[in-house]
Amino acid sequence: MDLVERLAEKINQLDGLPTPIHIGFLTADNSLQLYPAPGSRTISQDWYGVQERELNFEIAIRTDDAELGNRCLWNISNAIDGLQTLISKDESFEFNTIEMTGLPFISEQDVEGFSIYSLDFKVNIDQQTED
Repeated sequence: MDLVERLAEKINQLDGLPTPIHIGFLTADNSLQLYPAPGSRTISQDWYGVQERELNFEIAIRTDDAELGNRCLWNISNAIDGLQTLISKDESFEFNTIEMTGLPFISEQDVEGFSIYSLDFKVNIDQQTED
């Protein structure tokens, strides 16, 4: 399923990102990452094998510029909160909705002066199960 790739692609189209978003966990340097979060679930399945799924994701930025981290995640939040379409390139899912489950927040600050800002959201899709 190419959902996470399509989300990253959509976010990377935004103007003013300090760096392109990557898929995976934060690195030791300045980084902007998108990754699955716990709690995803299957809501229902019909007789044809189509599952309605709710998938949780988190976007995080690790930066030594607190203002930049906060502004970046607010811009991403505002952009994806209004997302109406997201098209799978391999036809592995059909996009239904996206919902912000919180507002951007600072989750950590280390002794080196780096802060981590996070944003949580969930995506509702339909996905055909394997026969």
